[in-house]
Amino acid sequence: MVFAPLFLLSLLATASPLDRRSCAIEVPSYIGWADSDMVDYNFFPKAGNTDILASKYTGPQWTQWRDTLLEFNIPQGSWGCQLEMYFEKGFGLVFRDHPYGPVKTDVWNVDGNVPRNPFNYTLTWNTAPSTTSLFGTTGDIELPPQPTPGYSQDVKKVINSAPCKEKMTYRLRVPAEVTNGGVRMYQTNGHPFGGWRIVHNC
Repeated sequence: MVFAPLFLLSLLATASPLDRRSCAIEVPSYIGWADSDMVDYNFFPKAGNTDILASKYTGPQWTQWRDTLLEFNIPQGSWGCQLEMYFEKGFGLVFRDHPYGPVKTDVWNVDGNVPRNPFNYTLTWNTAPSTTSLFGTTGDIELPPQPTPGYSQDVKKVINSAPCKEKMTYRLRVPAEVTNGGVRMYQTNGHPFGGWRIVHNC
């Protein structure tokens, strides 16, 4: 009987690479701001916020930073975690935060997870985990036509890859060389998807 082996070979020949290698995707379990002008204020004590902001404003004698903390819960046993900023075709909720400044953010590793007590998150500028090393950068982000129709095709920016951990936490901050600038977006996990994700087990 040779029919079964030939049939299986035919299926393998017609299968696409995506059929043979699917990836798992995680979205942020927590998104929250920390503001250098309001060092003890907790903007988002609960998970569920979708407003992501990284901004920098510089005056004659002051600088205001707003950083966003992203945290992901990663299933045990996962491998090959890759952080991506990803916008599906039609997504349009990405905005310039300063009228004239560049639209970009760096992504930093930090020295801990988002702080919380038994009942709630306790993130402020003073309690936020500190940056340690630069993980990657978005580079300049091309804005979509707004408010519709959004991006004309899928947009993916791979930030970097790292070994998977149970919790993976990053701090978004406008690059130091930028005087005024930043980006604001709204994490949308439905369709069209837009925002941040970790892809793993590919």
